[in-house]
Amino acid sequence: MLPPLGMWENVRMTSAVETASAPKDDLRTILGGGITLGVITALGVVLFALLSRAVNGTAQTVVQSLLILAGGAVFSYLPAHRVRPREIDSIAWAALIGLLGALTFTVLDIVLLRPLNVYHWTWDEIGGGSGFWYISVWWMGSATLAWLGAWTYAIANAKRPAQAHSLAVHTVLIAVGVFVILTVVRLAPFISAIMALSFCLALLIQLSLTAALRRR
Repeated sequence: MLPPLGMWENVRMTSAVETASAPKDDLRTILGGGITLGVITALGVVLFALLSRAVNGTAQTVVQSLLILAGGAVFSYLPAHRVRPREIDSIAWAALIGLLGALTFTVLDIVLLRPLNVYHWTWDEIGGGSGFWYISVWWMGSATLAWLGAWTYAIANAKRPAQAHSLAVHTVLIAVGVFVILTVVRLAPFISAIMALSFCLALLIQLSLTAALRRR
């Protein structure tokens, strides 16, 4: 006796959903994601530098902070969007995309941005003319952002379907809240660097909240 036709339809639909949401760890996804992330970073840095020359004061802080929020959201959640992590291994692949993105940006920076004098390299002067004392820290930080974003994504999808862009929006809103609190109560100055700090704190808060909601 053959099973009902509807049963086979359900099996096919379930299989299609599982395939669509399965983690992707192929070379094209990882390498392509890293290169894409690096190019986006370079474009963001150029835009940041150009706009910083055009405005100053409070307007400059606001513009720089918005770019930092956008860049942080992309760097944290684009790897997760591409890999769709569900377990430790796929979270690590997403972190690798973050690292490759930083490496790609470093190449573009050395080959294009530095010769064109897009912005002033204060950090090089601090390091005696060399940037390699902080570039490795940038690589580690980039991988960490992608790792935290992928971890948040994996936890969120363990209970119900969640989209990377939705998690990114939540993190940005939390970051704005943290920034307002830090600056209004004067725990920190009203500068774009504090927005970068606020985003990092927001990402940790988002991860904690996502984990807490999963336990409910």
